[in-house]
Amino acid sequence: MHPADAIELLRTTKADPSRARTLQRGAADGHFVRVRHGVYVPAAAWAALDGRSRYLVRMRAAVPLLPIGAVFTRDSAAAVLNVPRLTSWPEHVHVTVPALDADRRRVGLTLHAGRRPAEAGRFHGVPVASLAETVVETSRRSSLSGAVVAVDHALRSGVQRRELEGMLDSGPDWGRVRVANALGVADERHESVGESFFAARCHELRAPYMEPQVQFVRPGGKTYRVDFWMPSLGLVLEFDGRQKYRDHGAVPGTADDVLWSEKLREDDIRADGDVRGFIRVTWWHLVDPERLRTLFRMHGVPCR
Repeated sequence: MHPADAIELLRTTKADPSRARTLQRGAADGHFVRVRHGVYVPAAAWAALDGRSRYLVRMRAAVPLLPIGAVFTRDSAAAVLNVPRLTSWPEHVHVTVPALDADRRRVGLTLHAGRRPAEAGRFHGVPVASLAETVVETSRRSSLSGAVVAVDHALRSGVQRRELEGMLDSGPDWGRVRVANALGVADERHESVGESFFAARCHELRAPYMEPQVQFVRPGGKTYRVDFWMPSLGLVLEFDGRQKYRDHGAVPGTADDVLWSEKLREDDIRADGDVRGFIRVTWWHLVDPERLRTLFRMHGVPCR
């Protein structure tokens, strides 16, 4: 069971005003957290949840307010489908209700008018929009980097590129350019959120073409696969997330063993005659494009 499903929801009722007062006092004392009007959760359980899980709890709390026929869409569908994002999860819940002729807004909840989307399943009895539709709709409202991260996730999950393109062509014009640009950058060979983020930043900086997941075969038949290869400059580019050094499953041993193994790997790749340089990029470089621009300039990579 997901932690967001396990946490207890404590609801007030008009039939029991004393319960409401007890929960309100508990929230004031720090024992409970109010997730929406009339709905509380134990503070200790809430503190243990990550941002996505907290958002899923807010969605659970809003379910009794939803009319029959409502479908979780946009950020809400993305949370259920575990679509990665670069920004923090919001508090506002989104559903689409085909029967409405105009959007309706309540505190923490928007009911959108619109056609009924294809469904990917249900969350606490409420249908959830498909992954393809969710990615296209959230990408319309996202930054380029956020859109590439979402589109790459969809492609890695088996959604066909032509399906995303078809939804874009048949949808509204607003946000179309952003999603089209994201589709141009996205590549299912990007193996992580960090690699997707990096590819988007490189596109924004107009860096030279990079090929993802290129293999180098060394004498003796040993093969290395690198995150990106920039053939015009002979540069290997690797995204170094902390998980690489924390997860010892791929390279057994201590953290020092992992670092030493990575050094030997880099030395062997550098020995390839086509390789003229090796650039390691971290999340720190990506959150501020000026840092990535400086790193590129230091290695002779032209960018804007």
